[in-house]
Amino acid sequence: MQTKKSINQAALVPDPATGYLIPDYFGTANWAFSPPLRKFVDAMAGLGQGSTNALGQYIPIAAPDTTTYPGSDYYEIAVVEFKEQMHSDLPPTTLRGYVQLSTTAVPGAHVALTHKGVPILKGDGTQAYGVDAPHYMGPAIIATRDVPVRIKFYNLLPTGAEGNLFLPVDTTVMGAGHGPLGHDAMPMDYTQNRANIHLHGNNTIWISDGTPHQWITPAGEDTPYPQGVSVVNVPDMEDADDPRDGIQTLYYTNAQCARLMFYHDHSYGITRLNVYAGEAAAYLLTDKVEQDLTNGTNTTGVNPGLQKLLPELGIPLVIQDKTFVDANTILSTDPTWAWGTTAGTPNTGDLWYPHVYSPAQNPWDPSGANAFGRWMYGPWFWPPTTNIEHGPVPNPYYNPVNAPEQPPMMPATPNPSMPGEAFMDTPLVNGTAYPYLQVEPKAYRFRILNAADDRFFNLQMYVADPSGYISPDTGYATEVKMVPACGTPGIPADWPSGVPDPALKGPDWIQIGTEGGFLPAPVVIPSQPITWNLNATNFNFGNVDQHSLLLGAAERADVIVDFSKYAGKTLILYNDAPAAFPAADPRYDYYTGNPDQTAEGGVPSTQPGYGPNTRTIMQIRVAASAPAPAYDIPALEAAFSKTDTKRGVFEATHDRIIIPQAAYNSAYNVNNLPTDAASAYVQLQEFSKTFRPIDASGILQPPVTLQIEPKALQDEMGEVYDTGYGRMSGMLGLEFPVSSSNLNQFVVYGYASPPVEIIRGTANLNATPIGSLDDGTQIWKITHNGVDTHTIHTHLFSAQLINRVAWDGAMLPPDPNELGWKETFRVNPLEHTIIALRPNIPAPEQVPFEVPNSVRLIDPTMPEGAVLTPPPPVGWFDPLGNPINQITNHYVNFGWEYVYHCHILAHEEMDMMHAMAFAVPPKAPSSLAANLTGSFFNKRVVLTWTDNSTNETNFTVQRAASSSGPWTTLATLPADSTSYTDSIGIMIKTYYYRVVASNTVGDTATPGFPTMTVDSGFSNVVKVIPNQVQPPAAPSNLTAIRLSGLRVRLTWRDNANNETGFVIERSDNGGAYIVIGLGFLGSVSFTDRFVLPGHKYTYRIAAVNTAGMSAYSNTATVNM
Repeated sequence: MQTKKSINQAALVPDPATGYLIPDYFGTANWAFSPPLRKFVDAMAGLGQGSTNALGQYIPIAAPDTTTYPGSDYYEIAVVEFKEQMHSDLPPTTLRGYVQLSTTAVPGAHVALTHKGVPILKGDGTQAYGVDAPHYMGPAIIATRDVPVRIKFYNLLPTGAEGNLFLPVDTTVMGAGHGPLGHDAMPMDYTQNRANIHLHGNNTIWISDGTPHQWITPAGEDTPYPQGVSVVNVPDMEDADDPRDGIQTLYYTNAQCARLMFYHDHSYGITRLNVYAGEAAAYLLTDKVEQDLTNGTNTTGVNPGLQKLLPELGIPLVIQDKTFVDANTILSTDPTWAWGTTAGTPNTGDLWYPHVYSPAQNPWDPSGANAFGRWMYGPWFWPPTTNIEHGPVPNPYYNPVNAPEQPPMMPATPNPSMPGEAFMDTPLVNGTAYPYLQVEPKAYRFRILNAADDRFFNLQMYVADPSGYISPDTGYATEVKMVPACGTPGIPADWPSGVPDPALKGPDWIQIGTEGGFLPAPVVIPSQPITWNLNATNFNFGNVDQHSLLLGAAERADVIVDFSKYAGKTLILYNDAPAAFPAADPRYDYYTGNPDQTAEGGVPSTQPGYGPNTRTIMQIRVAASAPAPAYDIPALEAAFSKTDTKRGVFEATHDRIIIPQAAYNSAYNVNNLPTDAASAYVQLQEFSKTFRPIDASGILQPPVTLQIEPKALQDEMGEVYDTGYGRMSGMLGLEFPVSSSNLNQFVVYGYASPPVEIIRGTANLNATPIGSLDDGTQIWKITHNGVDTHTIHTHLFSAQLINRVAWDGAMLPPDPNELGWKETFRVNPLEHTIIALRPNIPAPEQVPFEVPNSVRLIDPTMPEGAVLTPPPPVGWFDPLGNPINQITNHYVNFGWEYVYHCHILAHEEMDMMHAMAFAVPPKAPSSLAANLTGSFFNKRVVLTWTDNSTNETNFTVQRAASSSGPWTTLATLPADSTSYTDSIGIMIKTYYYRVVASNTVGDTATPGFPTMTVDSGFSNVVKVIPNQVQPPAAPSNLTAIRLSGLRVRLTWRDNANNETGFVIERSDNGGAYIVIGLGFLGSVSFTDRFVLPGHKYTYRIAAVNTAGMSAYSNTATVNM
């Protein structure tokens, strides 16, 4: 490649359309680097105010209000903009994050919240107060299994221009630009102060899931789009339901076992930016099993020895990477940077984010490559993306004298443009850059979360090189000793070169859980540098094959680390995961002594004791005190195992596994679970899987067969790409069903597509055998044709990772720490990743209200009837492979709508996300009543019933000549129907009637796309005998209002046309119901004049006639 000369900033040309400077794509890094920060001079921010470091950092613990909603923990949480210092060498950084609001029930410190010195006001104009001041990664919520958490969420971000993000927002990204009103709206675009809360890992109702369309804007924001189209508040929580009030209510069931979750933003088009800006916090769920192992109790039967095996709830380690603006250098390496706390003027300490899409190619360079390029550019790739909207344009910096330093053409990509990925140069733990942690020589429990936008971490521990660099500020060693990059005596044969010295390996990880809860058995993981599959005969050549504690974006690990052998030692938490993963770009690998990469847009060599350095994450200082006894791993393993006399941890906390494997023997106290690949794994050639499930005790059951759902993931340029500008993309999709073709046939769909993942929701998995009609179990085979490993995250449910299999048939069982249940999976290129899922929707007793369907336009950013943008490269196909000319934007019933997506957030927003539509059966109609009317030749049966659901799409009325059937369908009626008339004519025999509610989910308007219909149970059966009077229909909508003078006014709806009157009954202070009055024919009100002060009265009404009494109405209660 030619040596390049950068364009001086003063010579850069502004883009007349945006006002931003046009980047120099070929002579400038268009990247930024943090100031050289000293490592390990600041203590790590800990959990709770007692763990405050010298910077003033700590993670606040949210305080629950247990009185406002009895039986639930209630919090009022707001998103605000604030500053926090993240390193001693940096000024405070501007952030956006969450804070708990002060209430009468939970006043806390009653901190007056401000932004730039100005009071932050709620929508009603009152001052907002915090339980605590805002802090990064707070407030952490600690919840208990089966105790719901309710949240009232306030968006208290600034409005107007002040509400714009301090990071570059690419409005060409899905959901970040124009709304459906387009240029007719003023302003035209969605605002940049949108926010929401997604509780990552909770199995809650969809209206509280925090999907991309469930964002809200602050009260008072001037926008035609005050909230996302899927915002639905919790029905039984107080809220004005004003779309402009900047408030949203949320409900989390917590009906799952102990685990670390986190809540974060998920707003459409700006998720990656909001999370990077700080909108994320911890959510720790505990249960009785965990408490037994922590406290030395045995309420659950897992710990008969009463041992304290878990060191408390653990220390959170939330690991991320960020780049901070260095005002002294940024305009040299990123001359078009125009964002931050004062737009247009760089501020040291601001967060930096990539905004220039630098093409990897330069067709005019002799090498064909761009020295400063980072991502593939479609028009200069093979096959070229010739059908994009905006192809290459003339390069304003081209000069034939200097060619090919500046070629004649350049990409038309916008500035700002979202990057392919954003790999930063400075690691943070709990919001502190390069922290240190003081520990005693004993065992600790750590709850580790990879909360980076895009970067993977392969975590290891090494004793710091005692002969290496010693920080003059702290007196502690800061570096890891490396072995030479050549064969060395005494080094294991499989130990790669240029990596940490194995003689200085630190303590092992003892992993006991993942994001899905406890593992089937503890796993001991030693320090192990990354290695790659370098067998050129393998189809998955180049994938990572060995690692230590590897965490992709959003993965979590619950680990125990025993420091008892390291008294007085200094340890380094070390990472060597490649970025990108697995195919590394060396410019993103920041380490001590790295080569000078400034000629390729990288950094100079990093000096000892300083950043940028993404390998040395944290320093751990072990006190030189008397060590505790070594941690008892056999006792931990025994506690996890089930025996004839005790329960096992996994069996006691989880739903039973779907496909049995020998690795689960100890979890279920059996020894016969399959070991052979044919039984335990899904093989390359299988399109269905026959296996023997287990019951709750681990006993193998008769075989069942399930079809394998062929999913796809594609991230190869030329096959998926941004159809607007030719940037790289990644998309989820399907493989076509098995056919006579020998070709691998993919069809990809963007987020704005008809749903293709439709799943039956099941409320009680323990009562529903696998393979039965109502089971909902699916097996997904995700086929990855591409280059990156993606962390795929499923909302609502966890799944079992069955195995991976390379395209050449190489079988790859799960890693031992991937067993059990997970909701974030690493999907590797040129492999099939097979998962089994059995979603468990919340049971009725866990949700005290009805939940509606999600019915919305396929693309809410476009008007109804607009032609949807087809996916690349050749447009729409249905799941069977039939081409579709076009699809217009229309309303679809998504049922209970969730999403699954890549949790590399830059990939998620380049369209690697799908809606998942859950078909949830409606509640059965009730109180079916029949009234025979009409003359001899014109008999009619008038049916009425109570509609108990909010998610039915239709009702079916059936009739039979016998109570046992057969049943004939008379009519299919629209949702919300509550009556039907059967015109019989001459009635000479007895008839029986029943009604069922149905819910049809999916795109019924576009041929070829899947739908699913689920039915409620049947109503009661009513019998109609010729000339027989039928009992009346039940009244409804009963209300009770206290009047002056010790009176109660009752009103109700009369649903019958054959009653002779009404019976009014009352319960006094919870006692038995007694009749207190009668209502006349057609009456709809009654006044109770015999009430006493201080009493609580509950009323109910029934209609009567000569055939008997109807069912009762709803109840209504009044306190006198």
